[in-house]
Parts: sequence; C-alpha cells; structure tokens
Amino acid sequence: MAHVAVIAVWGTDHAGPIVSDAIQFALGGLLIYATVGASNRSEGMARSFWRLTAMAYVLWSSAQGLGIYNDFAASAQLAWAMNILFCFWFVPLAMAMFLDPEHESGRLDTLVVLDFVQAVLVCVAAYLYFFYLPKAESPAELAHSVWTPYFVGYALVASAFVLRALATHSRDAKALFGRMGAAIALSGCVDALYYYGPGRFLRTGAWFDLLWSALLIVPTLLAATWNQVESPEILPEAPAAEKRIYTEIFYLLYPVLVLAMSVRIAREHLNLAAVVVLLSFFCSSTRQLITQHRLVEAREALRREAARDGLTSLWNRKAILGILERELVRAERDHDPIGLIMVDVDHFKVINDTRGHGAGDAVLRIIASAIAAVVRPYDSVGRYGGEEFLIVAPGCGLPEAWDLAERVRSHVAGCNIMTGGSSVKVSLSLGIATGEAASQIEKLLHAADTALYQAKNAGRNQVAPSMGRAASASPGSVQSDFWL
Repeated sequence: MAHVAVIAVWGTDHAGPIVSDAIQFALGGLLIYATVGASNRSEGMARSFWRLTAMAYVLWSSAQGLGIYNDFAASAQLAWAMNILFCFWFVPLAMAMFLDPEHESGRLDTLVVLDFVQAVLVCVAAYLYFFYLPKAESPAELAHSVWTPYFVGYALVASAFVLRALATHSRDAKALFGRMGAAIALSGCVDALYYYGPGRFLRTGAWFDLLWSALLIVPTLLAATWNQVESPEILPEAPAAEKRIYTEIFYLLYPVLVLAMSVRIAREHLNLAAVVVLLSFFCSSTRQLITQHRLVEAREALRREAARDGLTSLWNRKAILGILERELVRAERDHDPIGLIMVDVDHFKVINDTRGHGAGDAVLRIIASAIAAVVRPYDSVGRYGGEEFLIVAPGCGLPEAWDLAERVRSHVAGCNIMTGGSSVKVSLSLGIATGEAASQIEKLLHAADTALYQAKNAGRNQVAPSMGRAASASPGSVQSDFWL
C-alpha cells in the first residue's frame, strides 16, 4: 500500500525512484526474514531448501542495495556488479535441485557448497560471454543479442522445479518445488514484460515497480505459511550406484562450460578469463579430493564393519581367528606364550526362552561390554559364535591366562541385569589353553574347547583347568546393575 502511494504521488519524479527502490529493499529484507523462519521450522531437505532460498534473496537484496547506492553515486563498476547479481540471484535456489528428500540431513554439504560456487562461476563466465563481450549500451542492462538465451535459461530452471515437483513422491518436496517453481516462472514472465512488453521504456518509479514488489510478496507468503508435514527419514544405505553416476555428470559439465566460454573471454581480457578458469579448477579439484577422501573413509568403514560382530561390536569369528593366528606367529618368533580363553554363557537358552530373544541380545551385549572392560588393552575379544566368546591374551602362560579368565568370570557374575521387572543373573564357563606356534592353532582351539566343557561338566560358573587358587585380582565383590 505504501508502494502504491509512492507511485501514485511521486512516480518517476523527485524522490519517487529512490523511495520505490527503498520499499523493495525493505520487502527483500522481510522475505529473507521469512525464509530464515521457515528454515528454522523445518528439518531435513526442507531446511536446506529454505537456506538456499535465503541465500538467493540475499543476493537479490545485495543487488537492490547497490542500486539504491548507485542512485546517489553513479558508478559503472557498481552498475556492473548490480546487473550480474540481479541476473543470477536465483543460482543458489537452483542448487536446490540437487537436494535429496530421502538422504538430506538438513545441513549444507561441503560438496553442495562447492557445486554452488562452481555454478556461480558458470554464471559469471556466461555473464562475461553474453553481456560484457557484446558491448551492451548500458552496463546495467542486457544487450539485446542475449535476451533470448537469458530467458531460455530462466525457463529451464523454472521447468526443472515444476518437473521435480511432479516426479517426487514427497509431499513436502512437491509443495516446495511446485510453489517456488511457479514463483520463478512468474518472475521470468515479469522480466519478459520488462524487456519485451510495456515495461521496456519505463523508468524506475513507474507503475511497473509494483510488479517487482509483487514478486517479493509471493515468496514471502510461501515462506511465512510454510509448515512441514513429513518427518525427514534418513536412510542408512547409500543411493543406487546408477543414480550417483548420473548426477555426477552435471558436476563435470560445470568446468567444461567455464573453460569453453573463457576461451573467447581470453581474447579480450586474458587476466579475467584466467581468474575464472583458476577458480573453477580449484573448485573441481577440491571436490575431487573430498570425494576421494569420502570413498576412502567408506572403504575403511566397510572393512571395519566386515571385521566386527553386528550385535556386540566385538571382533567377529573370522577376525578373532585371524588375530589369534598373527599373535601365534609373533609368539613363535619371540618365544612368548599366547593365552587363549574360550567363554560360554551358562544357561543362555533359558534366558531366550523365558525373556525373549530381544532380552537375550541385550544380555549378550552387556556381557560383551563387561568382558571388554576387564581384559587388558592389548588383549583381543571376539564373538566366536552364538553365546561363545574368544579372548586372545598375548604374553600369558597358563597361570596368567587363568588369572585373567577368573577376573572375567567374577566380574560378569557380579552383574545384576534387570529386565521385565525381575533380575537376571548370568555366569560364565571358561576354558583356557596356551600355545606358541601358528601350526598349533587347531590344537589350541580344541584344547580351549575341551577345557570349556570340563568347566561346564564340573558345575559351570568356573574356569578350567582349575589352578587351585583364587584370582589375583577379583572384582567380584563389586556388583554392577543393568536395567533393560
């Protein structure tokens, strides 16, 4: 209403143009405030979408601020910067096309930021290629020869948003991309009216400024009324390989486009073209390094996952047997004995049958943690199978292995696990054996297994073979409580 009054009273005379620009600048600030508020009310992909939208309108408001300043201190450089910001303010918003509603955490990924910078460089190169070289009559206006390709690019972005809204199954994504796509399309139509239609010869402060204000009010209302209806579902698995390869093609096109346009730019401004190409090369190389680093991390994570038991996070059977073999090879070289302790949970089937398999899994996790808490830092603990565990103790003869096994037994026996409102007492039977040669691994496992059955046959909750003495350090007097 204030803008309508300014246009009606002053129009293009006196302070009309400056006040009109100031009102639009204020509307831009209100729009940014609304998009930030929408981002704070959102999660996952929607939060990233509104953050990118806020970045886009920050660029627009910066251009508007430069325009107001240029009204007081006219400068070709300011007009040049204002023009490029006005023409490509929607670049951050276009980057929202790369957001995935099923795998987006709500934070802007480093790769997304690099892709944004690379896209800006493409726009800068396009601006220099289409605007600067054709020698426009005014640095603040488009050259007539590039009106058509500019609007084609604008239409592509709007169409991409609409198609994304039609293709997605997410209700939030449909609302975001559909509504914002319509707003971008409306903005393109108003731009076309300005360059081709009745606004072509109008000055700032004329009635056409009200259309620019309307273009700010529409997304402000979209942001102010936004309410997310879906909770973000972060899937642990990675996207399909075909999808990843397909999307990577777009990122590879960025430096190619920059290089292609910089070839012509270099004919007249070599230094300017060199800076654009150098920045594009830096973004592309950094993206490649980050991608390679993440691939290495993913490979290491898979390697660790392949060696760990999924329930207890201890070493799995294959990994613990590999550790035992390596330790026996080292022991054979150093003439140092290796202690092997085979552990079995007493009456574990009863826990599963009476408490359920969920409680049984929780009990196994607690026992695994209790064993890992007692052994030495350089000992290795693995899940041998079912409710059986294997402890590899370097540098332990039979007496030292017995002491370690007894400490494990007494510590677990002191654990009081509460599940379903009642207490579950657990105990362990342990068999020990020692060896010094890798060729003895099968005999060593058989000896520990035989000793374990001796402990079970002798009444369970004990270590076999018995050394006839108590543990050198027995924390069995300390009771640990676990509530499930």
